[in-house]
Amino acid sequence: MDNEGKKILVIQTHGVETPTRTYSPLFYAMAAAAMEMEVIVWFTMNGTNQLKKGEAEKVQLDKTSNVTLKTMLQMAMDSEVDLRVCQQSLELWNMKQEDLIDGVEILGATSIIDLSLQADHVMYF
Repeated sequence: MDNEGKKILVIQTHGVETPTRTYSPLFYAMAAAAMEMEVIVWFTMNGTNQLKKGEAEKVQLDKTSNVTLKTMLQMAMDSEVDLRVCQQSLELWNMKQEDLIDGVEILGATSIIDLSLQADHVMYF
């Protein structure tokens, strides 16, 4: 199957308060990118808080590993996964652009509708 050029949208609604729900969306996003797909991870609701500077470093599922949520986010970006966050969710968390880790783009809430319609597949976490 030729996956090159397919678009995958991953919607992430879970944040640092549920660490076991933060790694999988990024792992799947990186897998899709490795399959030469265009991938966007859209962070909304509680998912937004993992993008706040200093927060992702606190999440480490396997204490015997050096891999933190920050590591996973950086690996995703290094794999050409685009990270996007909902403007309105930032407001819920009282966050601004300067509070975000580098490399995250802010988009308005209606953008998720356009992104969903343009994607070949949408995954929701």
